[in-house]
Amino acid sequence: MPKHAAVFAFCAALLAGCASQGPIITTPPTVSVSSFDSVSFSPTLAKYEAKVLIHNNAGVDLELRRVDYTVDLFDTPLFTDSISGLRRAGANGDQIVTFPFQIAMDDIAKQSIDLLSEQDLRVTFRGEVLTAARYGMDPQPFTASVTVPLPRIPDISYVGSEGTPLSDAWRLNFTVMNTNSFPFTLTSVKTFMVLNGKKYSLLHARGAIEMKPGETVPVVLQMENSPGKTLGLALNLAENRALRFNVTGMVTCKTPYGWIFIPLNLEEALN
Repeated sequence: MPKHAAVFAFCAALLAGCASQGPIITTPPTVSVSSFDSVSFSPTLAKYEAKVLIHNNAGVDLELRRVDYTVDLFDTPLFTDSISGLRRAGANGDQIVTFPFQIAMDDIAKQSIDLLSEQDLRVTFRGEVLTAARYGMDPQPFTASVTVPLPRIPDISYVGSEGTPLSDAWRLNFTVMNTNSFPFTLTSVKTFMVLNGKKYSLLHARGAIEMKPGETVPVVLQMENSPGKTLGLALNLAENRALRFNVTGMVTCKTPYGWIFIPLNLEEALN
């Protein structure tokens, strides 16, 4: 083969190889935490959600490899994880990656007295975005922190009942106390009476209740009436000599820092 032909073939092969790899991208993406919020609290878990915004600064699609992230509680790492299988970031476009995660209340309780005395819960979400290895780019870091008042599960106390048990006039009375330093709205009380192993709905007569810090409000439950339910209740009582019942359910409160979910179980108080 003539020398100039060999050179031409080599250049053609080189160009073909470059084409198969796609355009060369030298500008890294811009990465930031677009939102980071507390979502809900329960006696066992605090849930959070973070969103990472990845902006592709190149005029062609950008292949993303994975996102590595760490969650810190009071500057102490709790756990580290990764998300892979991300879709390509479009040319000059944005991609948002959502990270829901949760922190066990036990982990919060393990913090030192000095930290908990601050009455605030500080959580940091940090990490880095890795692009495809062929770009040769450094990982792009991100970090954000959120500080919310240390959540406290409201106190629920059973006060007593009035009327004939299991009748239309039967009422169960209890109170809810806002033990937090911030106001919230008691939005729903969804409860069931479990009678001899079978569930029957109870109704909460009032709607949403605004509660100030330290405020206590009464909550009244009553039997839900329907022909089918009345008949089923009568048959249940006829089939069982012993009367074993409990009230279970969930009290839901909306706060400026997410939802509070409080499981309700009055078995010990009722018997």
